[in-house]
Amino acid sequence: MPIKPSRCPTAALAAAVALLFGCSNHDQGAQQPAPTHNAATTPVQHSYTVRGVVVTVPSAARPLDDLEIRHEHIPDYKNRNGEIYINSKGISGMVSMTMGFPVAEGVSLEGIAPGDKVRFVFVTTWGESYPSYEVTEIEKLPPETELHFGG
Repeated sequence: MPIKPSRCPTAALAAAVALLFGCSNHDQGAQQPAPTHNAATTPVQHSYTVRGVVVTVPSAARPLDDLEIRHEHIPDYKNRNGEIYINSKGISGMVSMTMGFPVAEGVSLEGIAPGDKVRFVFVTTWGESYPSYEVTEIEKLPPETELHFGG
């Protein structure tokens, strides 16, 4: 009767152990791999420079109100993953709209009034579900500046 080759679990185990130790890094000075990025818990920020017209400004009577601005289309507005957002109508970015923006500490609204045309920078911080917005810079534009609110 011929002898059939048998499987040798001991040899397989020995090979696996050798592979494990052969691939492990015992060098104390070696760099460890960077932790993986978890988009659900790590805030993601994007910054945009936009033009618009001021609708309302926080006042002494209502200091907690947001700065409200009707802004132009933002074609490069990105989602949480850093990809340009495309809405259900196929329009890239954020369409022109009126939005309330909190103002970052230290940003002066002195001389800014409803009806003023402005260029402003806002930062979008993507949290767990939705983004938050904050104006970090603002400057008044000449009254004759043409703004485009279509598309």
